[in-house]
Order: sequence, then C-alpha cells, then structure tokens
Amino acid sequence: MISRAAVILIVGLACIMLAGSCQERQVSAADVALVLDSLEHKLEWLDYRLALEGWRHHTEGYSDSNWFYSRLYNHVVSNSRDFNILEKAKPYLTDEIDQRRYELLFGAVLLERVESRPDIEHLRDSLSALEIAYRAEFEGEPRHANFLYATYTSDRNRVRREMAYRAWRAIGHESADGLQSLIRLRNQQASREGYNNYLAATFKTQGIDSGEYLDLLHRLDSLSSEHYRTILQAVRRKLSLSQLEIWDIAFGYADVNREVDRYFPVDSQLTFVKRSLMALGYDLDKLPIYLDLESRPDKSQFAYAFAVKPPHDIRVLANLSGGLYSTRVLMYEIGHALHSSHVSESCAPFVRLIDGSWSEGVAQTFAALCEDSTWLQKYAHLSPELISRYLKARREQEIISLRLMLTRLMFEYQAYTNSNVDLNKIYWDLFEQYMLLPRHDEIKPWAAVSHYITHPVYLQNYLFGNVVATQTVAYLEKTYGGFTDRNTSGSFLTQNYLRFGSRYCWRELLLRGTGEDLNPQYLVSRLGM
Repeated sequence: MISRAAVILIVGLACIMLAGSCQERQVSAADVALVLDSLEHKLEWLDYRLALEGWRHHTEGYSDSNWFYSRLYNHVVSNSRDFNILEKAKPYLTDEIDQRRYELLFGAVLLERVESRPDIEHLRDSLSALEIAYRAEFEGEPRHANFLYATYTSDRNRVRREMAYRAWRAIGHESADGLQSLIRLRNQQASREGYNNYLAATFKTQGIDSGEYLDLLHRLDSLSSEHYRTILQAVRRKLSLSQLEIWDIAFGYADVNREVDRYFPVDSQLTFVKRSLMALGYDLDKLPIYLDLESRPDKSQFAYAFAVKPPHDIRVLANLSGGLYSTRVLMYEIGHALHSSHVSESCAPFVRLIDGSWSEGVAQTFAALCEDSTWLQKYAHLSPELISRYLKARREQEIISLRLMLTRLMFEYQAYTNSNVDLNKIYWDLFEQYMLLPRHDEIKPWAAVSHYITHPVYLQNYLFGNVVATQTVAYLEKTYGGFTDRNTSGSFLTQNYLRFGSRYCWRELLLRGTGEDLNPQYLVSRLGM
C-alpha cells in the first residue's frame, strides 16, 4: 500500500511537472521580438555567405565552404525553441511591418528546416554538382546544353535532332533515382513539421490555395487545347510527317527563328540590352551588377542571378550563344538583378526574401521587351514583315511552352501528393495528355529539370510571373503608350514594383500598380486563345 506521504509527494511532483510544462508553452511578446530579430540578423549573414558559395559553385564548379555555412544554417533553423515561439507568434504581432516580416521569416525557416537536413542537403547538392559538371556525349564529343538544345530545335536532319534531344535529356538517367529519393525525403520531413507533404508546406508559405491552383491549370488546359491541336496539325503538314515527335515541334519554326537569330550575334546582345535599359532609365554600367557571360569548363550551363548582398552586390551568370533566345535569357536575368539592386527597404527579409511569383514577374516584364515590335525594329533592325511573321510564330511557340509547363506542373504536383508511385510513368502519362505526342519511357526528361532538384515547388512561379508580366505590359501600353524607350515606364516599375522588395504581398503590389488583381485573361488574350 502506498503511504499517504508518498501520494502527497507524487501529486506534488506531478503538479511541478505540469506547471513546468505550462511554463514551457507560454510565449511573451518579448520572446517573439527577440526571436524575429535574432533570425533576421543570423539569416541575413548566412544568406550572404551561402550566396557567395553558390556563385563560386556555379562559376568554378566547386565550393570549399558551402558545407560549413549550410551546417550553420541548419543549426539556426532547427532550433526547436525558436521555431516553437514562431509558431505561436501571431497573436503578439500588432505592427503591420512585423506581421509581414514574420510571414517571410516563418516561411523561409519552415522550408529550410526541410532543405537543410543533412541527408536532404547532401543528396540535393550532389545532384546539383552532377548537373553543373555534366556534358552529354553527342557525336563522339561532350557537348554543352546550349549546343544540344539548338541542335534538337533547329537541325534539318531529323535523326540528328532526335539524338540531340536524347543527349540533352540524358542526365535524367543519372539523376532519376536520386530525385525520387529526394522527393520522398522532403515529404517525410514536411510530415514531421505537421504538413501532408512538401508541396502543401510550400503552398502554405506562398499563400497558394490548391483548389484555386488546380482550377487555373485546368482552365489554361481547356483554353489552349484546341489551339494547340491546330498548331500540331499545321506543323505536321509543314514538315510532311505522319507522326510528330517532341524533337519535331520546335523545328517547325526553325526557319523564322533562324532568320531572326541572324540579327542577334553574341557580341551585340549585351549592347542591345544595355541600350534599351538605358532608355528606360537604368544605366547598367553604374549599377552594382557583375556579369559573367562566357562559357567555360566547370561553369554551370544555365543562367542565374545571384543577389549576393542586395542592393549592393548582384551577379549574373549566363552562357551567351547566337540568337534572340540567348538575348531574352540575358534580359531576363538582368531583370532579376535590376529588381535586387533597386530595393530601397532596410528590413533584411524585405530585401532578400522576394516572393517567387513577383521576382519572376518582374524578370519576365523586362524580358518582354524582346517580344516588342518597336524594340525588335529599333535595336535589332528587323523589318516590319519579319517582325510580323516572327511574333505570330512566337505566340504559337508560347502555347506549346504553356502545354509543356502544364505537364511539368502537374507532374510535380502528383509527385509530391502521391507517394510511392512510378514517376517515369506519371510523367509520360501527363506528357501524352498535354503534349499529345508519343511517349518514350526509356528517356527520363523529368529528372533533367533542374528546378525539381534545387528549387522544388517553384515552377508555378513562372506561370504566375507570366501573368504578372503580361498584365503589367498591358498596363504600361495603356497608360504610357508603350514600354520600349519609355522612361515613364521604367519609372513606374521602379516606384511601384522594384523598390518595395517583399514589403507587401506580391498580389497587393500588382493591384496597387495596375489597379487589378491577378488576371489570367491578359495572358489568354495575348496568346490569342
């Protein structure tokens, strides 16, 4: 029998433990302020160091200190006490700036608690390193991705186009197993954080409603379907083929693209960009933007803008090749750089944590200059007749790109929401549904999409960004009579878009700037759907 004294002791200990537990759960306004300030300063410094290491990794092929700073980052975001306070912080935030700062920091910390786990980080970084160094063999030689892309989209020899496409996507065979494991690990960690999967966690931080998102994809699918079928029929007739393949579609536009590309030699592209941006009020030579534009071994084959220490140190990596596509990519990445270099906010999250959809929308707005008839005529000296033919072809190619984007977006959605599935089968099923072309299960194009590795659940930002850019350009044309060479248009972008960074939600900035909420009808109308 337990003595009365023992019972009293047990009850007393239980009360002490209960009181301690209750005390642990209590959060004060001072705790919230301390955690927000601490995270802001720590992450600002770590983001700077990791951006430096990322630049080195992508320009030189290696980084000595990335692992060290990544471990520090993991240590900061994995602090359970701080995260517990963050989760309970909302009731203590009455100031509008602190509320916005909290939204950005909470989202960044939540996703980094997944991405900075050692097993996820190691696998992601090893796959990224493979991507940077990989040069597929084509006709007995290792080839750059730009060369393979140009060959598969424009070579007159159909067999050579096919071989170039297969080489361009060959890295998928090397990455597929690792990517499937990476998706599974991300989902497992997101589940530990209280979310159904990693996509759900990301959508939560980005304010995306899954139902509305899927409705938008279905709407764009429905609106573009018949136009796309008409395009396929026209290309098939033009090429006299009984069955189109993925390596045939772009070739259907090779003649007009090749004709336009002659006006964009490599040594003129930066000049075109600089001159046209100067006319908008942006002098690249006086901005803290460093450009690395020449291809070399061990340098990434792709293009990026690195906001190393915005707004004071921005770096652009690209690999210029002849043609308008290369010029558009350069304008796009410099658009990112202009954004980062013109943020005038002092709060670090507003400078560094720019919403993906807004960042892509700004970059695509600047890139839209390359599709403007006035710009094409003034800077590249295309004839009005060639401009007309090119822009018609360009609209059709954008519809093709939209169908491929729908394939990739639905693939990623299903990859994260349906566990333990055959990703290769999912991809080719979706490819058949949206692209209406033959499947090739022996190729793994999905595993060659770098965003799935380094920027998971990010591709939707390109779609939203496309709508933002189209809506913005329509507003500039209506209000200022055009975009090209309109200093007033550049002033509008700086004053209404660039300088705020992430101080406001991107949809609020769009509404304040154009007078409308996000409206996909602008994109639909521009594409003639």
